[in-house]
Amino acid sequence: MSNHPDFSSNGYQIIEELSHNVQGGRITYKAIEIITHTPVIIKQFRFANNNDWNSYKAIEREIEVLQGLNHPGIPQYLNRFDPGDGLCLVQEYINAQPLSTSRSFSPEEIKSIAVQLLEILVYLQEERIPPIFHQDIKPENILVDDNIKTYLIDFGLARISSNTMALSSMMGGTMGFMPPEQIRNLKPTEASDLYSLGATLICLITRTKSIDIGNLVDFDTNKFSFKERVPKFSFRFIQWLEKMVEPNPSNRYHNAKLALEALQPLYVMRVPEVSLETTELEFIAEKVGESLTQNLTINNNIPETTLQGHLSISPHPNDPPHTPDSHTWIRCFPQRFEGNSVNCKITVDTSKLKADKHYQRELVLHSNATEFTRYLKVKVKTAKLNVHVLFPPYLTIASFLISLILLSSFICQGWVMNGAEVTQTVLTYLGNFSDLFASGANIGTGIGMNIGRVIGAFICFTLGGYLFSFLGRYGIFMGGSFGGIMGWLLGEERLANIGQAVGGPIGAILWSIIGFVFAFILLINLYGFTKAFKVTNSLILDIFQEKGFSQRRAIFYIIFTFLTGILTGICLVMGFSLYLTIGLTASSLPLIAMLLYSPLRLSQLKAQYRRQESKNLIEP
Repeated sequence: MSNHPDFSSNGYQIIEELSHNVQGGRITYKAIEIITHTPVIIKQFRFANNNDWNSYKAIEREIEVLQGLNHPGIPQYLNRFDPGDGLCLVQEYINAQPLSTSRSFSPEEIKSIAVQLLEILVYLQEERIPPIFHQDIKPENILVDDNIKTYLIDFGLARISSNTMALSSMMGGTMGFMPPEQIRNLKPTEASDLYSLGATLICLITRTKSIDIGNLVDFDTNKFSFKERVPKFSFRFIQWLEKMVEPNPSNRYHNAKLALEALQPLYVMRVPEVSLETTELEFIAEKVGESLTQNLTINNNIPETTLQGHLSISPHPNDPPHTPDSHTWIRCFPQRFEGNSVNCKITVDTSKLKADKHYQRELVLHSNATEFTRYLKVKVKTAKLNVHVLFPPYLTIASFLISLILLSSFICQGWVMNGAEVTQTVLTYLGNFSDLFASGANIGTGIGMNIGRVIGAFICFTLGGYLFSFLGRYGIFMGGSFGGIMGWLLGEERLANIGQAVGGPIGAILWSIIGFVFAFILLINLYGFTKAFKVTNSLILDIFQEKGFSQRRAIFYIIFTFLTGILTGICLVMGFSLYLTIGLTASSLPLIAMLLYSPLRLSQLKAQYRRQESKNLIEP
C-alpha cells in the first residue's frame, strides 16, 4: 500500500517521491496528469501552523513569479490546488538530473552549462520588468539532461526588483552560495546571482559537494581559492570565475549580459596559443627561376600544453589542382609539426611563375590552439627578364690597345738599336783611352734619344689630347696617342743632337759609371711611361664607369688590355719567343673572353626570354 497522498480528485496520480524537505515543510513528487498521462512535478507545501501566512505568501510569490516566466530553461508553471493539507504547485516535468549528482562533464559541456545558465539570468534581468533575482542558485537547483540542456528551478526565494523577499527570512538561501550582501541583509543587485552561479561552477570543476564548499574558501581573504585543484583549466577561465565570486559586488561583472560576453570567447581547458613573429612572408627574386626560402617560427607560450598542427596552401583559381599536402610551387617543411617552438621552412619555386609579376597566396596554419586556423599572406615578386647587358667601350679599348702596341714597339726598337750602338762603341774604344771623347759622344747620343723619347711622348700626349678634345674623350685619347708617338720621334732627334754635343767632355766620366747611366735611363723611361699610363688609365676608367661598369671590373679590362698591348709590341720587335708567347697568351685570352661575354650573354638572355614566353607558366 502506497503512503503517497491521493491527488486523483485534483486530476493527478503520484508516481514517486523525489525529495522531502522536513525543515521547510516541502515535498516534491513526480506525478502524471490522469487525463493526458503527461508527467508533471508537484510541490506540496505543508504548514506547521495554519496561521503561517508568511509561508503561504511565499508560495504565492513563487506562483506569481513562475506564471510570468516563459523561457525554455525554466520549467513552466501549470497549475495549483489545495488538497486540504498543504498548497500544491504543479510544474512541467524535466527529465534531467540535478547538477549535484555525481557526473562527469567535458570542458565544452561545462562551458555550455555556464552559458545556458547565464542566458537564463540575462532573460530574468534584461527581459523582465522589473528584473527578477533568483537568490538561491546552487547545484541542487540546476537540472542537466543527457543532451546537456540546462534548467534553473526553485524560485521559492525569488525577489522581484526591490520588493520584499518571498520568504520571511533573508537566510533562506544556502550558505557558501549566498553572496556576502545577501548574508548581510543588503539589497541584492544583478551581480548577486552571478556570485551564486560562480560558486556553483567552482564546485562543478573541483568536484566539490555543496556541503563541502567551505573547503574552497580562504577565510583570511574571504575569497575562493581553487587554482591548485584545476591545473588543466585555462588561466582566462579561472580569472573569469574569480571575478564572478568577488566578495565586493562592484568588483564582479555588473550583470549577466557582461559575464556572458566575457565567457563566450574563452576556452575552459588550458590549450596552446599560437605566437607568430609575422603574419606575412614576402619573397623577392633577383634572378629568373630561382628558389627562395624563409623561416617561419611558430611558438606556444602556454605551459603544460603541446602545440600540434600542419601547414597548407589555400586553393587559388590560377594554381594547378593540388592536395593539402602538396602544392605546385610553394613547399612547407615540416608540413606537420608537434612542439612548442617549431621552425618551418617555406620555399617558393619561381621557375613556374612568370617574370616581373606580383603573386599573393594564403598559407593556412591548422592547430589545436585557441585559434584553430591562422592565415598568413605569402607575397612573391618575381625577377625581371632583364635583356639589358653592359657592353664595354670597344672603341676605347681598341684605341688604347693600338697605342700600347705602337708605343711598346717604338720603345723596344729604340732600346735594341741604341743598346747595340752603345755596346759596339764600348767594345771598339775599350783599348783606346784617347777615344773616350768619341765614345762619350756616342753614349750621350743614346741617352739623349731615350730621354727625348720619354719627354716628347709625355708632352705631345697632353698637347695632342687638347688639340683633339673637340671630339670628346675618344678624341682626347686618340689625339694623345698620336701626339705621344710623334713626340717620341721628335724628342729622339732633338735630344740626340744635344747629347752628342755635350757627350764628349763628359765621356770619361760616363765611361766610368756606364752601369749607373743605363739604370738611370731605364728609370727615366719607366717613370715617364708610368705617368702617361696613369693619365690614360684615369681617362679610360671614367669611360667604363659612365657605361655602368664597376671600378673593379673596369680595372680588369684596363690591366689585361695594357698587358696584351705591351707584350704584342715587344713580340713584334723581339720576335715570338716561348716566354713572350706564354705571357701574351695569358693576358690576351682573358681579354678576349671579357670582350665576348657581353654579346654572348645578350644572346643567352634573349633565348631565355623566348623560352619564358613559350612556357605555360602560372598566372599571378
